Amino acid sequence: ISGICNTLEPYFPEVREVRSSAIVTRSLAGMKKLRGLQATTRKRALSTDDLLSIITHFPSPPQHDDFLFAAMLLTGFHGLLRLGELTFPDNIRKRSAKKLTLRHTLAIQETRFSFTLPFHKADHFFAGNTVMIEALPMSPIDPLFHLLRYLHSRDHLFPLLPMLWVTSDGTPSTYSWFVGRLKRHLGQDVAGHSLRSGGATALALAGVPESAIQ
Repeated sequence: ISGICNTLEPYFPEVREVRSSAIVTRSLAGMKKLRGLQATTRKRALSTDDLLSIITHFPSPPQHDDFLFAAMLLTGFHGLLRLGELTFPDNIRKRSAKKLTLRHTLAIQETRFSFTLPFHKADHFFAGNTVMIEALPMSPIDPLFHLLRYLHSRDHLFPLLPMLWVTSDGTPSTYSWFVGRLKRHLGQDVAGHSLRSGGATALALAGVPESAIQ
């Protein structure tokens, strides 16, 4: 509650008075009696150390799915993407070809790459957005380097498939496929949203203004 008050106070100066009002305090007390004190369990955000750990512990030589996982991991982290925007749903009834990122929308330049995200959480009309990812030259977690390495494998194995992210069996990478690999590398305290929250945290630590992090 105190954290919420700190955020709201510049816009609602009376928020602390409201927070101390009888209806709020009694509601909180009633919920404690009804539900008890329940610990909040949150999956942690990924860090750059996590990325390095994953990249440096691939088998030698890496396989196609290793290239795919690395490319998706770094694209999602640096692009602040939700995992659902990169993967196919596990629930078959929620799957749609309209949600697949297509290979032909990918544009690669010397210092960046971009692709069309056909669907995202707030896009109810499938208008799509262009996602642009900057390269990190000379860095072991350079998203462009790992994307190019994945593309070399992908275009050799599946040159005719339309989707960008393709597993070794020729199918789109699913949510559980990605999370399963993530947990095998880092343990059970990470989840799909660890990708986006980790990227946002890294930007904040680098001094990027909060207003620019979305």
